[in-house]
Amino acid sequence: MTGMPVRTKSQLSVGVVLGVTQTIGYGSLYYAYGVLTRQMADDTGYSLTAIYGFFSLALLASGVAAPFAGRAMDRFNAARVMALGSLVSGALLAIWALAPGKFAFAIFVVLSQMVSVLVLYEAAFVVAARLAPGNARRVITGITLIAGFASTIFWPLTTWLSDFLTWREIYLCYAGLNILVCAPLHLWLQAGGRRIAVARGNGSVAGERKAAALSDERLERKVFLLLLAAFSANAYVISAVHLHLIGLLGALGLGASAALVGALIGPSQVLGRIVEFTAGERLSITSVAIASTAALPVGLAMLMAGAGYLPAALGFAVVFGLGQGLSYIVRGVLPLHVFGAEGYGALMGKFNAARLFVSAGAPMITAVFFERAGAFAALATIMLVALAGVASLAVVPPLLREGKSAGGASSS
Repeated sequence: MTGMPVRTKSQLSVGVVLGVTQTIGYGSLYYAYGVLTRQMADDTGYSLTAIYGFFSLALLASGVAAPFAGRAMDRFNAARVMALGSLVSGALLAIWALAPGKFAFAIFVVLSQMVSVLVLYEAAFVVAARLAPGNARRVITGITLIAGFASTIFWPLTTWLSDFLTWREIYLCYAGLNILVCAPLHLWLQAGGRRIAVARGNGSVAGERKAAALSDERLERKVFLLLLAAFSANAYVISAVHLHLIGLLGALGLGASAALVGALIGPSQVLGRIVEFTAGERLSITSVAIASTAALPVGLAMLMAGAGYLPAALGFAVVFGLGQGLSYIVRGVLPLHVFGAEGYGALMGKFNAARLFVSAGAPMITAVFFERAGAFAALATIMLVALAGVASLAVVPPLLREGKSAGGASSS
């Protein structure tokens, strides 16, 4: 029996399946909310501020849940965990849509986001690392390339549906997508996930362990903290810019062109991912990480220096979008490259927790600077955080080289 060939999922099928489920997951659990806030406010009697506040609270709760989700990915079959997450997400959306009362609304906003940590990017990256241990970078890039169209699909789809359906009926439809599409697709992946997990002791995944040869625990801890700082800074910048972009552009005298500037960010994200997918193997992931992180402050500098000049704002959108698109790939691939697949789920849970906490707080902090000191002060604050992210990440490559040198010396 042991000599029989084992059928495994192709890397293409893994990338496509997870790309599809990520598109549905982000579309139904994240992007649809912003489109439906007005309907929700009218139906529940909550103010728009409260509706958005519940979502910020939900992000904080998700940050608490993320480390537990990461450890579950390591302990159990990661694809099966995602399947369970899709089933529970669908059930919560359905109950949320049917449950009356203001208190129930707030509770299910929080619960639906807490469960999302089982089905969105970090979870998908763990499954990719298990099913494609030798080519996880390319598979992760493919996942983000497909899922990059989530907003492109679900913003207009949700807007169109809201013309003749209530927000509750729309969420019932999206509950069906999670239960009838995402859960079966994740279950289809689970057999491969089990085989890889079993094979870990034979080295199929262990071969990815500590690719950067970080043999010193103190050095490993330092690299972890630097990556945590860099990823958190990126999350802060992206979250603050996205929520306040229209207002900031208006304050800079670009209100009439705000939609055009904002619309360029999405295609630029996709362009960055296409470049990584086609040419990424020629570049080290650390180089891509530094370039993507540096693109964020460079884009912001173009916007600030332009002071209302439209071509500068368009340049900002392209450069910022390129950096943002690559940053999602980096946050999945760089930890795998540095620390390996052993404990990758738990590691991603820690990074995801920090990202969610920061993403929840960044818009509020930016709003304070924007309202009290103006657009340039708000942009300058975002710029400082972006530069801190670049500085943190720039220290990592020398430390990795130091780790390799120490590893080589000890082995000789």
